[in-house]
Amino acid sequence: MRKNLANSKNSSSAGGLGMMRRKMPNLNALRVFEVAARHENFTRAGEELGISQSAVSKHIAHLEDSLGQPLFIRQHKNIALSPFGREVALAASGAFTQLMQRLTSINTGKPQQITFVADADFIQLWLLQRLFAFELENAGVRISLTGEVAVSDPRETDYQCAVVWGSGGWQGCKFELLFTNRLFPVAAPEFFEHLGRPPRMSDLNKDMLIHDRTTSLWSSFLAAEGLTDFDPSAGRVYNQTSFCLEAAAQGMGVTIGDEVSTRPYLETGRLICPFATRLASPYAYYLVFPANLSVDGTLAIFADWLKAEARAHREWYSDFWTRHESQRHK
Repeated sequence: MRKNLANSKNSSSAGGLGMMRRKMPNLNALRVFEVAARHENFTRAGEELGISQSAVSKHIAHLEDSLGQPLFIRQHKNIALSPFGREVALAASGAFTQLMQRLTSINTGKPQQITFVADADFIQLWLLQRLFAFELENAGVRISLTGEVAVSDPRETDYQCAVVWGSGGWQGCKFELLFTNRLFPVAAPEFFEHLGRPPRMSDLNKDMLIHDRTTSLWSSFLAAEGLTDFDPSAGRVYNQTSFCLEAAAQGMGVTIGDEVSTRPYLETGRLICPFATRLASPYAYYLVFPANLSVDGTLAIFADWLKAEARAHREWYSDFWTRHESQRHK
């Protein structure tokens, strides 16, 4: 009886595998489609693959027959991906990328590379000081870093894992909250010493302000304090948070810090929080992955590590604000 059941199970399994093989599209045609989808042009796809435009067209037609739906919308002299074709292109691109990375790792025995993209300030002021410890613990993994200024849409980058500043809701990716963020003015410890008393926001003047990309942050702080007697758009404007923090640390003015990037300066005492005012940011940092990429293996290890480091970072700030409030009320 047991033998019959086993035979039946094996037979069923073999039949299932056979059906999977029959349903699997031709991988060569799928590769041709992936290139054609990337270019949205059969001629350029043929040039990349070293085949003729008509050969590309035939591969696409066979694949469409196999899948039962059109992959491209064909117009007079142009083609565009159909909604179905766009989904297939995402799946194919992710699958071929993972396959090549895995094969490279197997063949060379080299550490597996994870392509990570984030705002350059996030990498410089938060990630780098932690990353070496991760790579020591995970000798078979290396993180390839790409820092960009003001990453706000993960679709504009080539990545396996990203940390993006924004409000979420992006298409073509998976994302989860990593950090919420509060904002607060910071200055060098000696900047207000000439006052001989604790500083107030009303001690600011327009020449002291250092803006991080936009003047809107200072506008919000001054409005919250009812300070309308000078133009918040005055002052210096820099395009990176690291520039703003370093300028403030050197005594050039007062800038807006945040709970992610400013910690190294607060820990070393190069910057302090001279005022009690803190505002919640409408944006946050999100951990982001391409929609077609499986978050497993070494990528899952890296993602879990990022989330653990983020939790520890939040705990540090909780303790910091408790100490800060205690010192202000002494």
